[in-house]
Amino acid sequence: MALTRKKYIVDKKFQYGLSIRAIILPLVSVLAVCAVLLYYADSTKIIVTESDGFIDEIVTNQDAMIDMFLSTPALQKMDNPVIKEGHHNFTDNIGKLKKIKDNSRLITKNSTIVLYVLIALTVIQSIVIFLLFIVVSHRISGPIQVMSRHLDEFKKGNVPVMRPLRKKDELRDFYEKLCATLKYLHEQKKTDN
Repeated sequence: MALTRKKYIVDKKFQYGLSIRAIILPLVSVLAVCAVLLYYADSTKIIVTESDGFIDEIVTNQDAMIDMFLSTPALQKMDNPVIKEGHHNFTDNIGKLKKIKDNSRLITKNSTIVLYVLIALTVIQSIVIFLLFIVVSHRISGPIQVMSRHLDEFKKGNVPVMRPLRKKDELRDFYEKLCATLKYLHEQKKTDN
């Protein structure tokens, strides 16, 4: 028959304390990294916004220059290969500037997504570590609770019912020594009486 405990939290102070201490360092370190990334993401956003403003100014200036050139009668002849190439280059440059602006926005969006993913992974990691330490501490606090009950019974003058610990419990060697000691003390008490 496999031995099981009904509750995983048998010593709240020990188990929660150990679990919280286990997540503090990873949580603080990743949150510090997130703060640094947030600072740089904000700086990048400011730079991107400034660059977008420059791109808008360039597009406006290019439009004004084209209007100025097109108002000159000699430059209004679109069948002229030089004018045709200039118009094509202008249109191409405007398209490239708009693409740069779109890329800047995408960089900002991706930086924000990476930051949120990092924060989400930190929360998930903290939860997993916390739960893992609850399980590990259960394997320690459970045997301690059993041993405490044995000692309480012994103090009352009763012979505690010694049962084996669960297969994955910690402190098995100590438990065996405690059981042997309690049995020995009980036998000594019998012989003294």
